[in-house]
Amino acid sequence: MGKLAEWLMLMVGPLVVRGLAAVGFTAVTFAGVDVLVKQLVANAQTSWSAMPFAVLQLATLGGLPTALGVVFGAAAGRFALKFAVGASQYIFKPK
Repeated sequence: MGKLAEWLMLMVGPLVVRGLAAVGFTAVTFAGVDVLVKQLVANAQTSWSAMPFAVLQLATLGGLPTALGVVFGAAAGRFALKFAVGASQYIFKPK
C-alpha cells in the first residue's frame, strides 16, 4: 500500500504544480486585461460625453452603446485567453 501511495504522489504531484501555475498565470492575465479594458472604457466614456447631444441621442437609438459593450467584452475575452494560453505554453514547453 505504501508503494501505491508513493507512486500516486509521483504521478499527481507534477500535475498539481502545473495546474496551480496555470491558474496563477490565468489570474494575473485576466487582472491585467481587466485593468486595460477599464481604462479603454473610461476613455470611450469621456469621448462619448464630449459629443453633441443630438448625435448622442441618435447613436443611443441605434444601439451603439450596446454594440460597443459587446465588442469591448469580446475583445477582452479574446486577449485574456490568448495571453493566458501563451504564457502557459511559454512556461510549460514540451520536453
